[in-house]
This record gives sequence, structure tokens and C-alpha cells, in this order.
Amino acid sequence: MKSSRPLTRKSITPEQFRNFIFAGRSVFTLENNETGNYLTFKVKQIKKNYKPVPGKFAIECKTLGDNDHGYKFLGFLDTNERKFKRRYWDTNFIGFKTWVWLLKNLSRLEDFTKLSIYHEGRCCKCGMPLTVPESIDTGIGPECNKRMYANSIQILKDLGTWNDSLTYPENARLGLEADPSIWGQIIIPDGFNKEDEYKAHRLLKAFDIF
Repeated sequence: MKSSRPLTRKSITPEQFRNFIFAGRSVFTLENNETGNYLTFKVKQIKKNYKPVPGKFAIECKTLGDNDHGYKFLGFLDTNERKFKRRYWDTNFIGFKTWVWLLKNLSRLEDFTKLSIYHEGRCCKCGMPLTVPESIDTGIGPECNKRMYANSIQILKDLGTWNDSLTYPENARLGLEADPSIWGQIIIPDGFNKEDEYKAHRLLKAFDIF
């Protein structure tokens, strides 16, 4: 018998969201606190031969009250080449316009005080329901969080900047200074402000939409 326990939806900060969005199976809602309108997005990593393809995602969106058609497929995103190829014909669709806005403003979401971001109670990496309080806070399950940190450390070691005597945040900062393109591949620790992430943010301001 399946559990009837409801999923725990929770708000997350912009810096948590930047770790969350491209983890692999993220589902999140953006809400305009002034109007009460909201949109829910799915950002799912594409797989080839059952293996995730790095940097390639399929994007879907569902609008408030749309119980008839469900999610609309918007297109494909390549975070390595910083390109979004749309597949939804109506560029006036609020979901498409909001997605383009999100790509252009991902580095400065803190500036939009009327925006709230929520995860939908599932791990952004594997899609399983979240039950551990710490995981509900971040939107990442404990086992996936361990794997994501282990993968981040390996990337930093392969880059040649890892220092065992330093903390992970200190190592992450060194790695980003050496190669800003690893943003989106490693976990960015809470507390990194926009000055700390500035090099990485420049990469997010140049998505091509076509």
C-alpha cells in the first residue's frame, strides 16, 4: 500500500536555488507575492543510453489552475554552450516568457523581493520525496547531497586546486577563481554572496535563446 503522506513544499533561497535548478530532476515553483500568480517548472537532465548527459536539460512548465493540459514542453537547455532551443510555438506564453526571464536573471534573483521560490517536496537530483528536515530545507535528499558533494570535491581535485587543509567553501572559492565554468557542476555553499560568485554569474548572463 502506497503512503498517503503529503509532499512537503518549502521555500528556498536564491543561492540554494542555484544549486537546486540543474541538479538533474528539479521541480520548483516561482510565485509573484504581489499578484499571487505562480508557475511550476520541471528541469530534467536528458539521458542517453540510460546515462545523464552533462549540461543538457528538457524544460517543462505548468501554469496556475491548468488542470486540463498539465505541463507544456518549452524546449532544450544546454548549460555548457549556454543555449536554449525553444520547442513551444507561442513566445507570448507566460511560462516561456518567465523561463527566458529566469535565465537572464539567475545571477541576481536576490534583487526581486516580490519573488518566492519553492521546491515541490522532491529531491532535485533523484526525484524521490523528501522526509529529512535538513533535506526539506534545501530540496536535496541526504544520499544525493553526499554524492553531489563527493562529485564536487572530485571536480575540484581534477582541476588541481583542492587543498586538504582548507574547508569545502574555501576550496570551492579557489576552484571558481581558477575556472568559473565549473559553476553549475559543483555545489556552491550557502553564504557565497554575489561578489563571491561574480565570475560564475557572468556565464549566466549570456544564454542564447533561439
